[in-house]
Amino acid sequence: MSIEGRQERDAKVGRILLWEGRVSRGRLISQYGLSPIRASEWLRDFRASYPSWVAWDSKLKADVATSMAYSDAERAANASRPSAISAMLVPYALNAPGKPLSISWDFVHTSPRIFSRLNLAIADRLRVRFLYSSMNTPEPHERTVEPHSLLRAGRRWHVRGYCLQRQDFRDFVLGRMSKVKLLSEHSLEDVATDVAWSTVLQVRLTAHPSLSPAQQLVIRNEYFNGASARVESCRAAVLNYMVQELMAATDVNRQVPPDYQLAIENTEECRQWLFKT
Repeated sequence: MSIEGRQERDAKVGRILLWEGRVSRGRLISQYGLSPIRASEWLRDFRASYPSWVAWDSKLKADVATSMAYSDAERAANASRPSAISAMLVPYALNAPGKPLSISWDFVHTSPRIFSRLNLAIADRLRVRFLYSSMNTPEPHERTVEPHSLLRAGRRWHVRGYCLQRQDFRDFVLGRMSKVKLLSEHSLEDVATDVAWSTVLQVRLTAHPSLSPAQQLVIRNEYFNGASARVESCRAAVLNYMVQELMAATDVNRQVPPDYQLAIENTEECRQWLFKT
């Protein structure tokens, strides 16, 4: 096998390891359609390439990422030139427990160390503890959370879960977290009790009514394939992210063109979920 082929294969294994926090033969089989023998070869070769990156967990029957793996990844992310590790550093769209919901593009740097701790907590139903800074409380403060979903909204990655301090389900921005620690206590709250997450809204988007008929037609052709409106399913918990990303007006008398070219037509149905913390 060529050096390029080996690096590409190692990158596929390493990407799962860094972002999910562990990698196993079964995971490679499900992700890439490999045979058991081939998956074992990929793991064996990856261990040879990055021996300090993995530690075998006999209970999980998987290679678990070590702190050295994340230290090397962080150095590669900050390096001026790309390396063999660079291909592993794109946030991984999981198809395993903890699957993130992507509703937009990535923008800011996302730490694979933090991402993987949260993913493991979701997959294994464990609590996490971290320091958090928010606009309301900019000083780092401790939060303990039972996370159930990772999602990307607009510029940022978020984790959704039950906050023990607030006694409610909340969203947390990954870029505002530090010192994330996976705890041994199991999560007690079930995702089914997160009403905002379980509630799916049918959001009706239209061209802003203050636009001229000709301008409305431009918007309809651009966004709705010529139709008068478009209905999008959206979890209530992420409605605000949709509204912000699309710059859709929720008050057409106050939010007007040219800043707002789209509008939410069924605002009353959505109002209880708009801009709730």
